[in-house]
Amino acid sequence: MKTLLIMTVGQTDVQLVVDGQRHKLDGNTCGVLHDELIKRKYSIVDTPELKKDSEKESPRHSLPEGDLSICTPKLDAVLRYFGETLPTNALVLETRRTRKSDPRFAGSVLEQKLKENCGIAVRLHTYLRDQEDYDDRNTPEDAVVRRSVVADLSKVIAEEITTHKPTKVLLATVGGPPPVTDVINELVRLHAVGRAEVVALDTPENRMIAVEEKFHPAAGYRARWHALSLIEKGSFIGAWGAVSHLVDAPGQDWVKVVKWLYNFASSLPNEGCEIEVLKHPRMAVRAALRVELALRAGDIPRAVHGTVAFYESALWDHLLDRFERTGQRQRGLEELRLKTEVPVPTGEKLLRNEQRDEKEKRNCPFERLENGNYLFFEDGAGRFARDYVKSQPLKSLLDAVEKVKQLRNDVAHNEPTPKFMENARRQMQNVALWSSSDTFLSQPLVQEVLKELGEQCPEQLCNNLLLTVRERLLAIS
Repeated sequence: MKTLLIMTVGQTDVQLVVDGQRHKLDGNTCGVLHDELIKRKYSIVDTPELKKDSEKESPRHSLPEGDLSICTPKLDAVLRYFGETLPTNALVLETRRTRKSDPRFAGSVLEQKLKENCGIAVRLHTYLRDQEDYDDRNTPEDAVVRRSVVADLSKVIAEEITTHKPTKVLLATVGGPPPVTDVINELVRLHAVGRAEVVALDTPENRMIAVEEKFHPAAGYRARWHALSLIEKGSFIGAWGAVSHLVDAPGQDWVKVVKWLYNFASSLPNEGCEIEVLKHPRMAVRAALRVELALRAGDIPRAVHGTVAFYESALWDHLLDRFERTGQRQRGLEELRLKTEVPVPTGEKLLRNEQRDEKEKRNCPFERLENGNYLFFEDGAGRFARDYVKSQPLKSLLDAVEKVKQLRNDVAHNEPTPKFMENARRQMQNVALWSSSDTFLSQPLVQEVLKELGEQCPEQLCNNLLLTVRERLLAIS
C-alpha cells in the first residue's frame, strides 16, 4: 500500500530547543530568525514535551549564541501517527517570501528530516515567493485566494497523486494561511476522488501525536444546504451523490432523509423511510411526483416517460381495486385473482385463449384461466379504462395520453435531441398534461384522477414533500 503525506508549513513548524525545552519563534520576526538559522550550524533533535516558560525567559525573540538545536513538533507528531509504517512519499508545501514574518526555512528543515532521518522521498514546493500575497482584494475572483495560486497548487497536487498512485493520502495542513490551507484540503480531495482515501490529520498543541481530524460541524451544514438546493430542483439522485460521504460521520443522521429520496428516485427498497408520500399505496401518486420532480430538474425525457406511466399507474390502481396479484406470471403478464367483494366485470365476453379470435384478443383486456383467475392484456388497457372503469377523469386522461403516447417510444428508442424534446414539451402542453411553465400537478386532468383515487390536495403533493424534507434537514442534530 502506497501512502502519500501532504503537509503545509507555518511559523510554528520549526522551534528552538534550549535546556531541554522547546520554544516558539517570535511570529513577527520569524523570517529574520530563519535567515539567521540558515547561517548557523544546527542539529534537528526529537521534540521534547512542551513545558511552560515565561515570556521573559523565552529566547523566542532571538537566537542563542553558538550551535543550535531545533525540533519539528508538528512533523514529529505526524510521524508518530504513522508508527513504523512510514509514508512512501511526501509533498511539503511552503512559502519563501522576504517578509519578516515568513517561515521561509521551515520547508527545507522538514524536507531534510523526512529524507535523512526517515528515508522518505520528498517534493518541496514553494507556492508564494518574494512579496507575494495569497489574495488580491482589488479583484473579486482573487479576493480570498488568487486564482494563479490555486492553479499552481492544483497542478502540483495532481502531479503527485497521478505519479505515485497512492492508495491513501494523509493530509496535514496544520501550518500556513488558513484560506490557502482550506483550498489545499479541497484540492487534495478533488484529485483523490476514485483514486485514494484521504485522511486529514490534526496536531493539537498539547499532544505529541497527530490525530485524525474530527468531523467539523461546518462541513455538515455545508453539505446540508448543498443537498437541499439540489432537492428543491428535483435532483434527488444528485443530492445523495453530494452527501453520501457523510453516512458514517458523527451527528449526521439527517443524511438518511436524502437516502430515502434517492431510494425513491431510483425505485430501490426504502425500508425505514418515514416520509409517507414516498411509500404511498397509490402508484399514481408516486408516478405523479416523479413527473413533477423530473420537470423541476429539467429532465424532459424522464418527464415524458413518466407522464405516460402516470396514466398506466392510475389504471393499475383502479384494476387492483378489483383484483389482486397472485405472484404468478404467464407470457410476461401477471396473473390476477378477482377479489371476492368485487363482481366479475361485465359487458365483455371472457374466453379462454384458444377460443379467442384475433379481434376478440385485441378488444378484450382479460383472459379467463382454467384456475378461475385472469390475465390482463395491456393492449386492452384503453378498452378496460373506457368499458370497465366508471371513471370520467381516467377516460379524459386517456384521451389526452393517447395523443402523445408515441413520445414515450420515441424517448426510449431514439436519441432525445434538443429539437425533439422541445417538440415533446409543446405537445404535452397542447394536450394540457403539462402547464406552460412545465408543471404537472397543477393540471386539472392530473388532479381529478388523483382526487378520485383518494388524494385530496394533489396540487400540494410536491410542495408538501419538499417542505417536509426541508424541516428534517434544517433540524439541528
